[in-house]
Amino acid sequence: MALSPQRLVLAKPAAFWPGKRADYHSMDCLPGVQAQPWQPAVAALATWLDTQAGAKPTLRVVLSGRFVRWQLLPWRPEITQPDELAAYATWRFRETFGHGAEDWQVLHSPQPPGKAVLACAVDAALLAALRAACQSAGARLAAVSPYFACAFDRWRHVVGKKTAWFGLIESETVSLGLLRDGNWVGLRTQRVNAHWRDALPGLMAQISISAGVADAALPLYLAGDGEPPAPAAGLTFTWLQPKAQAQRALPGGRMALGF
Repeated sequence: MALSPQRLVLAKPAAFWPGKRADYHSMDCLPGVQAQPWQPAVAALATWLDTQAGAKPTLRVVLSGRFVRWQLLPWRPEITQPDELAAYATWRFRETFGHGAEDWQVLHSPQPPGKAVLACAVDAALLAALRAACQSAGARLAAVSPYFACAFDRWRHVVGKKTAWFGLIESETVSLGLLRDGNWVGLRTQRVNAHWRDALPGLMAQISISAGVADAALPLYLAGDGEPPAPAAGLTFTWLQPKAQAQRALPGGRMALGF
C-alpha cells in the first residue's frame, strides 16, 4: 500500500502468474486544511478499511518521501551498544531539524564496523494513526517502510558495489543518495516545485562536496513512480523499471509494490 499526499494506492501482487496485472485500488486524498500532510491519506485508508468489514486484511505500508527524513550516521568507534547508537541517531535528527524532531520516531540500520549507516525518522503521530486505523478495522499492520528504502532494496543488485548515485523520483520530492563501493556516503531529500531535473544538479553538488567525492561522471540510477522519463541533454541516467508493463500502469502502483 502506497501512502502519499496525493493518493492512497492498494496493490495485491499477482505472484503466481507472470505478466498478469496486479490488482489495484486507488483513492485520491481530499484536499483541505490539515495540520499534517499525511492526514488526508490516513483518512482515506480509514474509509477504505470501513468497506472491508470482516476481511481483516494484512497491510504493508510504503511511505512517500514527503513523510520521511533521513540522516547519515558516520562511524563512531566509541559507540558500541545499540542503545548508544539509537541515542546518537535521535540526537543527530534533533541537531538538524530542531524541536520538531522530538515528535519523530527514529529507526536505523545495524552499523558494521567502520561504515556509515542510514537512519530515518517518521512522525510518531503518523505511525500511531496507522496503527489505530488498522486496529479499529481488525486489520494487521505488518510493516511500514520508506519508499526510498524499498526501492533501493529492490534494485540493490543493479547498483552492486559501484561508486554511483541512486535516486528516487516522486511527484513532490526527489531523494538522492551517493554510494562509494556500495556503501552510503550521502543522502538528501528535497521538495520539488519545478521539474525534478532542475533539482538534481544542486543535490549532486551538495552531496559530493559533503562526501569529498570529486568524480562528476559517476553512474546515475533512478527509480520512481511513473513512466520512464525521456532522455535529456546534460543528464545521463539509467531508469530502473520492472519488466512487466502492468507495474507502470497506475500512478502510485510502483510505490505500492515497493519498486
